[in-house]
Amino acid sequence: MSTWAYKRVTFDIFEITESDFETKLNEVGAEGWELVTCFDRERGGNSKECFFVFKRAVEV
Repeated sequence: MSTWAYKRVTFDIFEITESDFETKLNEVGAEGWELVTCFDRERGGNSKECFFVFKRAVEV
């Protein structure tokens, strides 16, 4: 049975450029993290933050 570690990365979608976004995702992927899901959080009716949840196997 696999054991997993999880990591959440938060982006402010109004402030991050497309190239910075892709760079960050590539950095996380190079560390062995795999994207599981993403969702946004509304603030005052506007979606501003997006949460990206990653996982990777942990050896026990």
